[in-house]
Amino acid sequence: MRPKTVANNLTLSVSQLNEYVRRMFQLDPMLARVDLKGEISNLKFHQSGMLFFTMKDDQAAIACAMSAEDAAQLQAEPFEGMRAVATGSVGLYARGGRYQFYVRALHPQGMGVLYERLMALKGRLEAEGLFDPAAKQTIPAYIDTVGVVTSPTGAVIHDILNVSLRRDPQARILLCPVRVQGVGAAEEIVRGIRLLERLPAVSVIIVARGGGSMEDLFTFNEESVVRAVAGCSKPIVSAVGHETDVTLCDLAADLRAPTPSAAAECVVPQRDEVKARLLAMKTMLAEAAQTRLERESARLSLLRARLAAQNPLRVVEREEARLEGLRQALAKAQTQALMQREAMLAQKKRELALLSPYAVLSRGYAIVRKGDAVVESAARLSAGDEAEVLWKDGSAMVRVLETRRKEMRA
Repeated sequence: MRPKTVANNLTLSVSQLNEYVRRMFQLDPMLARVDLKGEISNLKFHQSGMLFFTMKDDQAAIACAMSAEDAAQLQAEPFEGMRAVATGSVGLYARGGRYQFYVRALHPQGMGVLYERLMALKGRLEAEGLFDPAAKQTIPAYIDTVGVVTSPTGAVIHDILNVSLRRDPQARILLCPVRVQGVGAAEEIVRGIRLLERLPAVSVIIVARGGGSMEDLFTFNEESVVRAVAGCSKPIVSAVGHETDVTLCDLAADLRAPTPSAAAECVVPQRDEVKARLLAMKTMLAEAAQTRLERESARLSLLRARLAAQNPLRVVEREEARLEGLRQALAKAQTQALMQREAMLAQKKRELALLSPYAVLSRGYAIVRKGDAVVESAARLSAGDEAEVLWKDGSAMVRVLETRRKEMRA
């Protein structure tokens, strides 16, 4: 049997056909709200804020799109390979002629997915030393400006301002407003940290947000945020969630505060206490300065005395006095030596006079000489010899007529 032929074929343009199919998808109640389960791949963040990705399982795949408004409400930023449940509707992208899934909400398929990713990232960053306590910076005791990276709405910034201004009415708080959850929040937080880091007046940075679920806080577990916190050249205080909530941002920060209010207390000192400490330091400084001044004054006086003592004129005068003393001592010594020598000479003269043969002449004795020799014995003379007889007042030449010998009596 031959098939029937249609008398009038329907002629449509491409756009008409695509529009017709698109409306068919819209009118099908089953496709208006679907929970689609699968794995995310080909994830792309568009500059408009939209998200594009593919949901797939072992046997098939479907293109997905999410508007910027819906993406901004995400509690946790999706990632490649994430298993999730996407809630949305099936539709046709008329311009491209392909059907896709329009996602309105996206939830991880069980908390285990986020936890596994968190533990893997924690282990990797910990191995790199990003959580090393030895690398932590000290929160300065005296600050200029406190930079705050948080949402401009909500209780967090108000709590920080209230506590800070109560402790110091003149405290300077600089807010860098960012989104604290959802798609794009991590990039804003990183930019906020780097912006405040470049400002010379900012002494310390607080990164904060209120409490929430693990999905709500997951932005502060993103690798880019954790690295920005750990690599910041200025001290960072993390105050994310409640006291029982711990994020990787808390581990990377230089100080973790249980709440935003506690962070403000850790960073902003009590003005009255600071004034008291400064007054005490001023007193100690004045006392130390006075003591130092007195010590240096005494040292200066000593140096002046030494300088005066070492004055060249004083040295010349002192050396001249010493030279004069030496000269006088030398003259005295010479005089004494001369007197001693004169006394010795006189003594020697007296001794010599006592021993001189001429000394006996004054006592009436005479000396007989034969030629140049003294005749000390009669035996040396013979009759007829000529001799010279010496007295104290003169001499006489004699001739020996006769010699006689006799024993001398003692």
